[in-house]
Amino acid sequence: MRKGLPAILLMAGLLAACGNEAADDVTDPMSGEETPTVLPAGEAIAGAKVATLDPATMVDAEIQTVLGGPPRCVFRYTSFGKPVLALGGGADGAPAAAVAKLNGHLIQLPAIASDARIDMAADPVRLTLSPSLEAGEEEATLLFEIGQDMRVGYRGYSDCD
Repeated sequence: MRKGLPAILLMAGLLAACGNEAADDVTDPMSGEETPTVLPAGEAIAGAKVATLDPATMVDAEIQTVLGGPPRCVFRYTSFGKPVLALGGGADGAPAAAVAKLNGHLIQLPAIASDARIDMAADPVRLTLSPSLEAGEEEATLLFEIGQDMRVGYRGYSDCD
């Protein structure tokens, strides 16, 4: 056996694993294990372990189910990741509704824009996206709260039309 053969086999094995998609990168959610349902925020988080609950990534079909069309703005944990929050615009172009996926369920939240942030709430869930969103992609912060039990912030990227 050649001296370099074990190293070559190890490198080939490592490179073969690079092409695998993560479970949340599935492009066809209908072929997944379970299609998420649309529920009120309180029902979506019922029975969840609050300490491990984070907004989950969504695909376009899930977002459009709730918003009725493509989103005006999205928030992602990474610049190339799938959205974890999507905002639809009202008649005046300002954010009017938002969708997030919690505990495997989609929730719709009314959205109110102010000078420096967008507030969204559906009792007991509250989300705040900062800074104010302008055209293009920028760094942003998402604050996620559930009643008095949980408050956590995420740094990521917002992208708006």
